[in-house]
Amino acid sequence: MFISIIVAVKNEEKYVRKCIDSLLNQSYPADKYEIIVVDGFSTDGTWEILQELKKQNPELRIFKNLKENAAAGRNIGVRNAKGDYVAFIDGDAVAATNWLENISKTFGKVGAVGVGGPDLLPPDSAYISRVIGMIMASPLASGGKLNPSVQHIMSSQAGYVKHIPTCNLCLRKDVIERIGYFDEDFVKGQDLELNTRLVMAGYKLYHSPMIRVTHYRKQHIRDFTKQIYKWAKAKAAIIKKHGMINPSYLSPVFGFVLLIVLLLTALYLGGSPLFFLVLLLCVAIYVLLIVFESIRIAHKNKDARLFLYGLLLFPLIHISYSAGIFCGLLRRKIW
Repeated sequence: MFISIIVAVKNEEKYVRKCIDSLLNQSYPADKYEIIVVDGFSTDGTWEILQELKKQNPELRIFKNLKENAAAGRNIGVRNAKGDYVAFIDGDAVAATNWLENISKTFGKVGAVGVGGPDLLPPDSAYISRVIGMIMASPLASGGKLNPSVQHIMSSQAGYVKHIPTCNLCLRKDVIERIGYFDEDFVKGQDLELNTRLVMAGYKLYHSPMIRVTHYRKQHIRDFTKQIYKWAKAKAAIIKKHGMINPSYLSPVFGFVLLIVLLLTALYLGGSPLFFLVLLLCVAIYVLLIVFESIRIAHKNKDARLFLYGLLLFPLIHISYSAGIFCGLLRRKIW
């Protein structure tokens, strides 16, 4: 099978060379795949690196993305792809040498229109990136296997899932053309929205732990919380677009709303001791969940510092996520 690899990038100067080098050095036959890079008007030197790589590897295909966002970039890649299969990877990810080989083998074994696998932490990741990865793997942060958007990182087993992100995903091109391209109105979560349409149309996605990439994460807590906020807004946009509510998307919001309702009820009833007791009990349960989960993660990874990071990051994740959901649901224009 001929595979078109699509890399939508913007300001990935730090990692884009590693990404492209990993794609140029695949164990898959060189005449059975192509590499398409779509740049969203990078301002940090990414474009210059791509031009240098193009001189060294004339077969590399490079396009400009006038709209700049990732959805538009991937659509440009799909429309220009020669292959019947399109594989997506991010500019800050590095593919395993047998990435395409295992994609091809997996397609040959399963009845799915899309296959992919985990995005693992690189060995040289910054400490805070590893911390974020470990915290986000917790069901208390992400909702666990009930949340389609994280099923691919919650399971080490092969099987059908409802979502695989575009940092490690290969789809049949004809299916994308049939159900529609990436929604370019989505600043974040374009892959989740596309996969939602795939699943709603009755198609299947297959996760294989053998299809591997390593993926660099955010290195600052501020940037990470902004990312959580934007992911939540994307899920709100999916709910509004498709009229489909996945309870796991709203779970942090349910807890937040419950606390507010209890507090307002207590105030309305003149500071009823019973309601304040219930409110205190809810807060205590929430705090204990965070404490025990932080202890578990610190013990599992033999790093006492993870306990303190857990106490900080879990509330930040829940607050940022809840804010994103509320903003996305209440505002007429999501972005």
